[in-house]
Amino acid sequence: MAINTTRDLFIYELGILGEMEISGRRVLDFLAHRVSDDLGQIVRRKQQECIQWNHNINSCAKAFGTSPLSTRSDTVEGMYGRFESFVRTNPSVDLVDQFAVDTLIRFLYLTIAAHKTLFDWAIIMGEAQCVQYLHANLVQKQESAAEIERYGHELGVRLLTPVARPA
Repeated sequence: MAINTTRDLFIYELGILGEMEISGRRVLDFLAHRVSDDLGQIVRRKQQECIQWNHNINSCAKAFGTSPLSTRSDTVEGMYGRFESFVRTNPSVDLVDQFAVDTLIRFLYLTIAAHKTLFDWAIIMGEAQCVQYLHANLVQKQESAAEIERYGHELGVRLLTPVARPA
């Protein structure tokens, strides 16, 4: 498909966003199998959310009378590779959990940024139905990021408290 208009670019970027969610599920699956049980449950919930977010992205594309183009998300694939490399260093379970939380936060913020851009474009283009789907995803992703950040902070406190020394 030739990209000649902003509408074409929107659809192209919507495809990238959809692929981010698909690739993200793969990353989260990899994380879920390597982290503690408590964190694994949280990660699996985020995987399910990715399915819903991708459904909303597809619904947004349908509102435009198209389907998202399948385009690879090299950035999310890079997150997968970075986590895989980290695991090969044989870190403790606690450190795997912390790195997994950090990876999940990065993934969420990457997709939040992509959603913000497309949400703004959908508003400008006057596609109200698409705006609703992207807004729902954006709000849910921001809530997810806040939840994971709180979990990461609590985990960090548990991990760092034993090594903190009085000044």
